[in-house]
Amino acid sequence: MKVLFVDSCTKEGMASRTRRLCRIFLDEWEKSHPDCEVETIVLKEEGMAPLTEEDTIRRDELVKTGELSHCMFNYARQFAGADRILIGAPYWDLSFPSMLKVYIEHICVNGIAFAYEGARQVGRCFAEKLMYIQTAGGFVGEKEPGSIYLQAVCSMLGIPGFRYVCAEGMDIQEIDRERQWRDAVERTVKEAKQW
Repeated sequence: MKVLFVDSCTKEGMASRTRRLCRIFLDEWEKSHPDCEVETIVLKEEGMAPLTEEDTIRRDELVKTGELSHCMFNYARQFAGADRILIGAPYWDLSFPSMLKVYIEHICVNGIAFAYEGARQVGRCFAEKLMYIQTAGGFVGEKEPGSIYLQAVCSMLGIPGFRYVCAEGMDIQEIDRERQWRDAVERTVKEAKQW
């Protein structure tokens, strides 16, 4: 079993609450899956740039000529080949850091992550489940735009199982933040056991 952890955290090391929650999730999941392989991609270290018009023209030409092994598609092949996917990202300006959106641009490749069968688009990703873990300084509510967007990406790419945990209210002084964190950890552990 191959798990891909897409680390979209902005802080270094364990200063990131989101990364800590992701680590709790992976540690719990690995208890019942000791033979699994976890591959981590740290987006802030990748230096990915948004795709330009020239990039998309080149990508389309490579797809048209069947050159899907080109290095331009490394991220797409890695994502499409994973058995499970974990994405960790902090709440950031109504969704998540822009580097995650740029990453999604790079993985959405026709012929790898999805394809067209006639006029119908079908997902080609192998993963059955994608877990999205987020932390937020305030309260984001049920209709958090980042989770809605990632659920739509899963649908497009053929990943049937989408789950989401958010540790909310982490910076609000007037509430019991330690309890908020404990509740988020409990939900994370529960999700890991069912993943």
